[in-house]
Amino acid sequence: MSYEIELKARIGADDLDRLKDSLLAVPGMCYIGPTDKFDIYWSQTDDGEPMFRTRRQLTVKGPEVLFTAKPTKTKSEEGTEENKELEFYAPDKQWDNILTFYSGIGLQICRLKWKRGFEYYVDIDGFHIHAELLDVRYLGWFLELEICFDTLEGVDVVAADKSLRKLLSLVKVPESAIEPTGYNKMLIAVGHEKG
Repeated sequence: MSYEIELKARIGADDLDRLKDSLLAVPGMCYIGPTDKFDIYWSQTDDGEPMFRTRRQLTVKGPEVLFTAKPTKTKSEEGTEENKELEFYAPDKQWDNILTFYSGIGLQICRLKWKRGFEYYVDIDGFHIHAELLDVRYLGWFLELEICFDTLEGVDVVAADKSLRKLLSLVKVPESAIEPTGYNKMLIAVGHEKG
C-alpha cells in the first residue's frame, strides 16, 4: 500500500520546449526517459464507476503491467490530490491473459486513457518528486507532479504540497494552470471516455 500527494497543471503545446528546458535546469533534476501508458478502468457495468485500473506501460525498464486501486481519494479546492493506493505489477507478456480473465469474470471496460511523454525525478525541500510531462490523448499536455509515501504517519502534508508548488514555480508554470478536474471526468466531458 502507498500514499501519494499530487497535482497536475495544464500546459500549452507551444510551451513544451521551454518547459522541457526549464525542467532540466532545476538543480538536481534527473531525466529518466520517455513513458507511454495505456489505462483500462474496470467496472461491473460498461458505464459504471471504475473499481480499479490495469495499466500497460512502457518505461526505461521495459514493458510492464501495473494494477491500481484507489480506495480513498481526496482533492483540495486548490487541485492537490491525496490518494491511498493498492498496487502491484505483472509481466507484460500476461496482458492478453489479464484482459481475458477480467472480462471472463464479468467485469466491463468503463474507461480508456492514453498518456505519452517524458519522466523526471527531483528532490525539493526533502521530498522526492516524480514529474511527468504528458500528452493525454484528446485532452492535451499536462505536467503531473507527485510524491509517494509508504505511510502518511509523520508526513507534513502541507510541506509536501508546498514542494510541489515550488517546483511549478521553478519551471514558471503559474498555479492558475493547476487542473482540479480528474482526467476521467474530462474525457467524459469531451465524449472520449472509451477512446
